[in-house]
Amino acid sequence: MRLDQIALQLYTVRKLAAADLAGSLRAVAAAGYRSVELAGLPETAPGALARLLGEAGLRAIASHEGIQRLREDPAAITERLDTVGCPRIIVPWMPEENRRTVDDVRRFAAELGALARFFADRGIRLGYHNHAFEFAPLEGTTIWDVLLAELPAGVEIELDVYWASVGGRDPVAEIRATADRVRLLHMKDRTPGPEPRDTPAGEGILAFPQIVEAGRTAGVEWYVVEQDDAHDPLAEIAVAARYLESLAG
Repeated sequence: MRLDQIALQLYTVRKLAAADLAGSLRAVAAAGYRSVELAGLPETAPGALARLLGEAGLRAIASHEGIQRLREDPAAITERLDTVGCPRIIVPWMPEENRRTVDDVRRFAAELGALARFFADRGIRLGYHNHAFEFAPLEGTTIWDVLLAELPAGVEIELDVYWASVGGRDPVAEIRATADRVRLLHMKDRTPGPEPRDTPAGEGILAFPQIVEAGRTAGVEWYVVEQDDAHDPLAEIAVAARYLESLAG
């Protein structure tokens, strides 16, 4: 992992951004970030968002886009991301109706493949982000294993190491198992105990030196700091940035 591969998922600072988007972006840059993943931001015209990112010295490396929006108007998303200068879409969630059976998951995987081809023709890459539910049993297998078997090669993986751990998987093993397609990692740590919470990278129990090394071997492009429920977002993203910088080489 290099220093210039560390990014921040802006969902982490969504409450601050809702009140003051420009100030929040400047604060993210002051915490040490130069690259960000888009999610959880207030509705902002693409041109205005591009301007605010540029003024803060930030670039968008990916954008989380719900599957329903992708189904309804992929051309509008293409236009928006082109304006912002964002080269990648991540689908952050699989609706319940698309994961009730193995056949449902197969159809969803095929749909992601079709979307990936649509966006690839327009210079945009597409990936999928996990939570914990993908690792639960389903008809003798898991959603995750069906996805990995069925997703076309053009669909990338953004592995959330915290949620993989909560789902009972070893993040290092999952990075190695998806080495042909994992291109982004969500780097949030896990508190100990039977009811885990997320915490800044380096503050919990996950083996981040090994995660980083597995990512390097797999060809991961981005190590994205994220917290779903940060108590003090700006302080905690700074802690995570300093820790990941200590692992960079």
